[in-house]
Amino acid sequence: MKNTPLKYRLNVIGGGLIIFIAIRTYLPMAAQALGLRDNFNVWLAVYMFTLALACLAPVAFIEKMADFHPVLFEKRKLEPVHGLMVLQSMLIFIGLAVINSLILGVLGKVGINFPAQSLEPIDSMLTLVLYFIFSAVVPAICEELFLRGIVLNLLMPNGRRFAILASAVLFTVMHTQIQSFLPVFGAGVVLACIYLYTGNIFVSMALHFVNNAYSFIMLYMQQRVNGISAVGFSAFVMSVLLVGGSCSWMYLNKHNINIFDCLKKEGRNARISKFFASPVMVLGLISCAMAVFSQLYADLVL
Repeated sequence: MKNTPLKYRLNVIGGGLIIFIAIRTYLPMAAQALGLRDNFNVWLAVYMFTLALACLAPVAFIEKMADFHPVLFEKRKLEPVHGLMVLQSMLIFIGLAVINSLILGVLGKVGINFPAQSLEPIDSMLTLVLYFIFSAVVPAICEELFLRGIVLNLLMPNGRRFAILASAVLFTVMHTQIQSFLPVFGAGVVLACIYLYTGNIFVSMALHFVNNAYSFIMLYMQQRVNGISAVGFSAFVMSVLLVGGSCSWMYLNKHNINIFDCLKKEGRNARISKFFASPVMVLGLISCAMAVFSQLYADLVL
């Protein structure tokens, strides 16, 4: 695998990206044509299956085409300090979300308004559980296996910094939400760094899960609970993360633990421009761009 040309590996990853976009786009359309959209719980189950398949099918494709089978679950053991890294990273995620909100606010003042993120109506405990699994559990497992487990490791022979940034770019375009570009790209970088620093994919899965669960809970509270109770709960959760993240940051800094050391240039790194030397990767990026602009048109025009 290490001797395989970068262009070939990028072509294979690009093929995986096309598979991801195709499954995520057309499988829900087929399910809707069959009338499965009528029952929201069934629809959530379909979307969970779609997301899992959209991530795991490219994993199988890339492993087969690149003859690449990384050992993901037999590396360094989990340690208490890994929990502090998760809290520190959540502080970064919150900061990026705040900056992104300010940017969207400025865009709104000049007439560019994106719809606010919201949840579909939740009227039963089953719907709540399915929604939570779809929003937090499935992405944390499947996206990490695809992006960090396969893509990141496959690109590591061409430089750690290149692998981190390239996997973060793919993580961003896969989400096809231009209004969330900054926090998603930042999350892709942090998730890659924490995985490489700890050597344990369960840590990046845990961070991905905590971030998505936090976002889900905050949205749920805003829509489901009215008045001061929702504001108070949101403030409490935010305070816990801010205090926990700040204390974790100070502890890790005191002990010279910095996950972003992974971004330091070591040896020869390929350039991100190498992406465009791979025709299949370019085709995959174009497919993602089409999905982005389709979503953008739906958000801003329809």
